[in-house]
Amino acid sequence: MGRHNYRVINTLDLDPEWGAIDLIEEIEAVFGFEITNEEAERCVTVGDVYRLVCDHTPGWDEQGGKCASSMTFYRLRRSLANDRSRAISPDTPLPQDGDINRLFKKVGRETGLRLPSTQSTTIGNVGGYLFSGSLIALIVTLLKGNWTLSLIAVCVGSIGILFMYLDRGRLPAGVVTIGDLVRRTAPLNENRLQNEGSRPSDRWKILTALAAEHGMLGPEEITQDTFLHQKSMILASAS
Repeated sequence: MGRHNYRVINTLDLDPEWGAIDLIEEIEAVFGFEITNEEAERCVTVGDVYRLVCDHTPGWDEQGGKCASSMTFYRLRRSLANDRSRAISPDTPLPQDGDINRLFKKVGRETGLRLPSTQSTTIGNVGGYLFSGSLIALIVTLLKGNWTLSLIAVCVGSIGILFMYLDRGRLPAGVVTIGDLVRRTAPLNENRLQNEGSRPSDRWKILTALAAEHGMLGPEEITQDTFLHQKSMILASAS
């Protein structure tokens, strides 16, 4: 999406209220502890959240079990390769074209795993902008009682929905091979895999995978200095 501004690059760009709350709730569910309001208010960066997670899960790395990545790989391999599974390895490239959205839905349904979100193509992005803009326009025109413009806004919004439906999607950023997909998928399914006998994944990998699903950066772009939202970064820069 051409993120060249430092303020965007160095932040997940979450909504200061609901976006951060959604991420915190998922962290609580995955790691099995409750974050108090006071603790949440002190979390400005991803590093703050990571240290909080470590404080609440002191015995995390001492647990045993099977390898979560191996468990994930074999599931993905069966779904992606079917009868050609023996020829598939972590280095096998994923398809770069075709209907990526449909492929990910199929794999998710067959494996029961949560996969990382795909990226929108140009038509999907255009559809999103049309739908968002038309929704705002519809509210404004309805409040003003302009039924003609309201109807136009509905039509534009419908076109936007159609464009989003026709979007075939692209692979998540940084995902090229099955091995890449495994590394992104395993942390997103931590609870399920642990219930099936895996040992816990690295806490930082889990946290960055979750943050990437809610924010604007990929896991490999997130550091401990990454701000949760622009508001906190602006305040920190001004101080």
